[in-house]
Amino acid sequence: MRFFRALAVASLLAGSAGSATAHHVDPFEVVQQIYEKFKNGASYPETRAMFSRLLRDAAHDGKLDADFGIVYAMYSDLTRYDGNPAFALQLADEGLALLVNAPQPDEDMKNSLLVSRAYALAELGRYQEAIDSVTITAVWMGERFGEKNRTDLEAAAKGWAEAAGAGGASLPSAVQLSVDLLNKAQDAYDRQDTQSAIMLASRGMLPEGTNLEKASVAFQNARAQMILGTAYAFEGRGALAMTALRRAADLLAGEPWDGKSKAQLLAAIRDDRNTWNVPWSVFSQIAGLASAAGQIELSAAALDTAEEFATSPDNRFLLLSQRAALALGRDDFAGAQKTFADAEAQALASGDARNAALSRFYSAVAKLQAGDGDPAGPDGEAVLKAATAYADLPDAALQNAEYALATAVRMVVDKTGSTAAAMPYARRAFEVFRQRQQAYANYDAAQESGRRSSRRFLEVFIGGAYDEAKPPQ
Repeated sequence: MRFFRALAVASLLAGSAGSATAHHVDPFEVVQQIYEKFKNGASYPETRAMFSRLLRDAAHDGKLDADFGIVYAMYSDLTRYDGNPAFALQLADEGLALLVNAPQPDEDMKNSLLVSRAYALAELGRYQEAIDSVTITAVWMGERFGEKNRTDLEAAAKGWAEAAGAGGASLPSAVQLSVDLLNKAQDAYDRQDTQSAIMLASRGMLPEGTNLEKASVAFQNARAQMILGTAYAFEGRGALAMTALRRAADLLAGEPWDGKSKAQLLAAIRDDRNTWNVPWSVFSQIAGLASAAGQIELSAAALDTAEEFATSPDNRFLLLSQRAALALGRDDFAGAQKTFADAEAQALASGDARNAALSRFYSAVAKLQAGDGDPAGPDGEAVLKAATAYADLPDAALQNAEYALATAVRMVVDKTGSTAAAMPYARRAFEVFRQRQQAYANYDAAQESGRRSSRRFLEVFIGGAYDEAKPPQ
C-alpha cells in the first residue's frame, strides 16, 4: 500500500530533518503518531481528519515549513486509497508548491510527492501526465532506494502507457522528459505564469550520481535553476533568485564558483554554441542582481564570464549597460556616462529605439548621481523625463518601465527631500506597476509580487500627502 511506502520515506527523512524542530509542530513526529493510530484500526475518514487538522493547526505566521511536504505526500496517498484521486492530486500539487518555493528544496520529498502525484493522475485516467510525472523520479528511486524500486515504478508507468493505448511503447528517456518539461517551463514564464514555470522547472531537474550522462545532467539542471532564478526575480524574490542562479553557475562550471573571478565552464558547454543562451542568462542575471545589491566584485566576475556568451545585439547592449552600471557602483561616474553613451550609439546604429531610450535614462541617472547636477532643477527633471520617454515606447517592457519610473522618482525624492516634482511621475509608475500585476497569468504570483513591491509607492504617496498637509513654517 502506498500509504506505508510513504511512511518508509518519512522514516528515512526524519533523521535528516533540519527545520522541523524549529517549527512549533514537528511533522515527522505527528505523522508517526497518525500512522500508529491508522495501524491500530483508525478508519480512512478518521485518519484523513487527523491529517486535515494537522495542516490547519500547524501553520505559524500563516505559513507551513517545507518539512510539511511529508504530510501532503501521505495525506495524498491515503485520500487516493479512500477513493478520491482528484483531491489526492490537489494535495500532491499543494505539497510540491510548498517545497519548490522553499530556500532549500528537499529533493527526496519532492520526488516522493511526484510519485503520489503520478498515481493520482493515473487513477484519473490522465496516463501521459502520470508517465511524465514519474519518469525522472524513477531514476531517483533506483539511486535512492535500490534498483527494484526503479523497475517497479517503471513497470507501473509502462502499464499506464498500455492503458493509454500506446501499445506498450517505450517510455521517454529521463533526459528527453527533462528537456520537454523545461521547454514547458520556459513557455509558462514567457506567458508570465511564474508559478507554473517554477513548478515545471523543479520537476525537470535530473538526479545526480546516476548512469545518466554527466554533462547532460549538469546542463539540464543548470537550465532548470536558470528558469527558477528568472521566475523568482520577476516575482521580486531576489534572495531566492540569486540562490538558484548561483546553483546554476556551479553546475555550469562543474564545481563551486568563487564569485570573485571569471568562471571556467565545462568544455561540453563552452564548445557547443547551442547551449550558450543558458550561461549568458545565468551570469548576466547574477551580475544584475549583484549590482543592485552593491556586490560589485561578484557583479564584475559574472560580467567577465557572461561576455563570452553575448552573441546577439540585444545581449551585447545589455552587457554594455551592465558595465556602465558597474562603473556607477564604483563611483566612476565619467566612465559610466561614457559607457552609456556608447551603448546609446550602438542601439541607434542598429535602429533600436527602445534600448537607446534606456541608455539615455541611465546616462541621466549617472549624471545626477555624480553630484554635479541640480536634482531640483533641469538635471532632476531630465531623469524623470528620460524615464517617461522610455515608458512611453510601445514596445517597452512593463517591468523595465516600472523600474525606470520608480528609480527616477526615488532618486529625485531622495536628493531633494521633496515629493512635489516627482508626484506625477510616481502616479505613472504606480499605474505601470498595476498593469504589470494584471499581466501575470497566475493570480497568487501577482498578489505575492504586489505585496513585495507596493511599499515603495506607498512611501512616496504618503510622503507627498504629508508635505501637502504640513503647515508652512
